[in-house]
Amino acid sequence: MELASFFDMNLLDPVVRAAVRNDCFLRSYQTDTLRTIFNASMSGRGGRYAVTFPRQSGKNETQAQLESAVMSANLWRGGNIVKIIPTEKNQGKISTERLSAVLPYTAGTVQNINNENVKHTDRLDSNRSDNGSCPDSSPKGNRSISANEDNPSLNISGNFYSSFSVSRLISKKDEVRYGSTTLRCLSAGKKAAIVGATADLLLEVDEAQMVSIEKYDREAAPMAASTNAVQVFWGTAWDDQTLLSRETRFAYKEGDNDQQKHVFQTTAAEVSREVPAYGDFVRDQISRLGREHPVIRTQFFCEEITDLTTMFHADRINKMKGKHESLNAPEKDRCYVFLIDVAGSDEITSADKKAGGFSDRRDATVVTICDVSLPKEQAYDPKNFVWKVVGRRLYRNMRTELLKNEIFREIDIWNPFKIIIDHSGMGAMLSGILMSQYKSKVFPVDITMANKTKMAWDFLAMIDTGRWQEYKCISEDILSSDFKPGMDCYELLREPELLQQMFFRELRACRIEPTGSELNVRWGVRDGARDPATGRILHDDLVMSAALAVFESGNLPICTVLPEWDPSKWRNHKTYRRYEENQGWKW
Repeated sequence: MELASFFDMNLLDPVVRAAVRNDCFLRSYQTDTLRTIFNASMSGRGGRYAVTFPRQSGKNETQAQLESAVMSANLWRGGNIVKIIPTEKNQGKISTERLSAVLPYTAGTVQNINNENVKHTDRLDSNRSDNGSCPDSSPKGNRSISANEDNPSLNISGNFYSSFSVSRLISKKDEVRYGSTTLRCLSAGKKAAIVGATADLLLEVDEAQMVSIEKYDREAAPMAASTNAVQVFWGTAWDDQTLLSRETRFAYKEGDNDQQKHVFQTTAAEVSREVPAYGDFVRDQISRLGREHPVIRTQFFCEEITDLTTMFHADRINKMKGKHESLNAPEKDRCYVFLIDVAGSDEITSADKKAGGFSDRRDATVVTICDVSLPKEQAYDPKNFVWKVVGRRLYRNMRTELLKNEIFREIDIWNPFKIIIDHSGMGAMLSGILMSQYKSKVFPVDITMANKTKMAWDFLAMIDTGRWQEYKCISEDILSSDFKPGMDCYELLREPELLQQMFFRELRACRIEPTGSELNVRWGVRDGARDPATGRILHDDLVMSAALAVFESGNLPICTVLPEWDPSKWRNHKTYRRYEENQGWKW
């Protein structure tokens, strides 16, 4: 191999390099991004670039090919790439492993450096033999290779070609050293101290929508100052308050100034044209969650949600208004489910006691009564169930013994097939009582951060796909409870129209915000929010009770007869009691 071949291998077009060296044929939206940012890095003109790809569409592969091309092109000159990641867990390791996989190398050994397992290999030209060295008959001359752990570069005695053709790779969980170049992955976590690193080749921010703007501006941005290195912000859309959103706006301005492309945004539609299977998956997700679901809009279509904080806008509330009536008693042959959000009764403060009443900051226990059914021609799947609210009960400031008796009475009247109950905090006591009495009917749920996030996303999906339906309200007048709290008083509401209006007011007051971990969110009515109709403190008990529906696991005795089914095969199934011609399943 001649010296020119070496330059061809390391400095050629990064897209061709990916195909030749890694057998990786990038898609059109990847090639445009890769070429532009690589050329900007090599030109030394600096600038910022924003890259927004849908989930699982090749963002990480594009990153690895860019890093590999930049490191190979600066192999002998040296330099540093700094990659900011939102968390220390797994992400740094995944990034370094992916980069190591695309850098050309020979099989090496695993050595222990600084008490860490480190992949240590020599990188050679394409004429190398299986043992990682040139054949004895090679005309390139003898080699004497020595190195130390502090300096990964190899000192090579031999002809001029040899000094360029061999480099050494040391890959740790958060660092890759290739020849004289280094890539470091640094955490943007709140407790991570990352000041002092230098990014003279490239400064990348992965999942920039999850990185704190303050953290980046104070600790990360100065890393690119010494050489005015290119800054690249990778991620998926979220709202308009993220680092990615801000840098995208700045990148658009830079593009207008220099007439170059600085923003690369790809949607699921573009990916689907090149990967049909991806389109099939996205269409399935849309049918399940709805096109307007925040996950669909942000993760697949890269649409920022400027009104993300408002969960239940007017259109979404209108979607859940059904045409059925509320019920005072159950109907025959229907499947009812109770959704119970539990509140304690001992939250009264000393100030409330002195005032002679209980605080309106107290939560309430809410029972939402739902008729669950399955539309015709739909497969038996919890994601296809339609939930029709037929009634609600609200209990405030009620002692546990009295509350238990009231709920027992409702259970005896409605005979629900399942009771999904909040098992957190004070709910553990009530759910334990219900489980001892009704055993298999009760399904307790711990409201952890992950479960509450699931409630937010899945409940929105139920609404957007028309699977949550409220009963019809006759009166449009604003109703409010005339209850006047006292120390020994409790509040019990059964009026369907009043409770539904309270439910809608809670929906309008619900807000959602990211927690720093993508797709994990905090949501609900903010502390201190007031009910515009009554002036009292507004809660989210009715909303949280309804959202418990997302935990239905799918063993309800409801079904629909599909054309290819033979009813006789299901006649003795434990979930179905009997089948009658032209009447459907009975339970």
